[in-house]
Amino acid sequence: MEKTGRMHLNKLCILLLLLFQLGCSSLSRNPVSATDLENPQVLGIEGARYWADVAPINISEILEEAYRQRRASRFSSNYTLTLSGGGEDGAFAAGILSAWSDSGTRPEFMAVTGVSTGALAAPFAFLGSNYDDELKELYGGLPPSRIFRGRFITGILSGSSVKSSDPLKQLIETYITDDFLSQIAKEHRRGRRLLVQTVSLDAQRPVLWDMGAIANSNSPNAKKTFGDVLLASAAIPGVFPPVLIDVETQDGVRDELHVDGGVYSQTAYVPGWDIPRKYVRGGKLYAIRNGKVEPELRIINPGVFQVSARSLSTLIKAQGVDDLTIAYKLSLQRDAQYQATWIGNDFNHPLDEPFDPKYMQALFDYGYQRFNSGTLWSDRPPR
Repeated sequence: MEKTGRMHLNKLCILLLLLFQLGCSSLSRNPVSATDLENPQVLGIEGARYWADVAPINISEILEEAYRQRRASRFSSNYTLTLSGGGEDGAFAAGILSAWSDSGTRPEFMAVTGVSTGALAAPFAFLGSNYDDELKELYGGLPPSRIFRGRFITGILSGSSVKSSDPLKQLIETYITDDFLSQIAKEHRRGRRLLVQTVSLDAQRPVLWDMGAIANSNSPNAKKTFGDVLLASAAIPGVFPPVLIDVETQDGVRDELHVDGGVYSQTAYVPGWDIPRKYVRGGKLYAIRNGKVEPELRIINPGVFQVSARSLSTLIKAQGVDDLTIAYKLSLQRDAQYQATWIGNDFNHPLDEPFDPKYMQALFDYGYQRFNSGTLWSDRPPR
């Protein structure tokens, strides 16, 4: 398995280096200007997006509206679920949510946030147990060809990614029906929030998208924007192409370039938002890290590609641990209960290819069994 994994990483590193050296792309742009990057908005959809690294100036109004909606709908849950990035490791969260549903104890979350693969799962987790079958299909029942398509070498050298995400785009479109958006909009009006993170490469900043506001807007471009955001949040740089999202400017509609929210952080828990205490006091945070956090000992050959791949995986792992620690500290400040989980080193099923169905099915079962074991959650971040 290690040999196969190294082969995939070596090929990926070679192709990425070629891309970096060429620096060209087949994407055609009508880009937003630098001055309009201060506060770009989506045409016809108010409150669709915010910078994730600093709270909006009207933060109290935003939170007050959600509070009024919850009070009017008598929604009393104060639980938040945050789903991290992790690619095929998103099967871990899918297994947990399925077991949680089967136990009859899964709460209705006041807020659900997602990054990368967690962003893809977040809408289903937000809508509840009735969408567990979709999660099972997405994280175990699909062949890799439904997620990505390989490119010929000429396409790679003239493009912006090693893989084409067209199959994933089509898959997302099959899920985002009018009824699907209508259900998310209905929950948004109850005061619940569904938030997804991307990164604006133009601004070099993280963006938090209010998916419920998008669904509830009834704007003609709501469905396209909803799908573009999900696709962008899962657009691993170099592997999948970035996504152009239309924004409104003084010069008309222009585009902004977005990639995987995991470029900034593995979870979307907005530590940069200075939220008034009365809106965040108490409650409970459930944080699912779709990845391992403990060191995995392995002898690495000192080649450029092996070193690059190992260094990148180490960086992502450290970032995931930092995010869990930040969430823990914020929970303490807000008098909230903290419950986190991650993939243990006892899971060692081989990954023969990206989004390998056998691997994902095994990880789904692992998450399911971990939940049923009663040892899933930790009230402390990883050491």
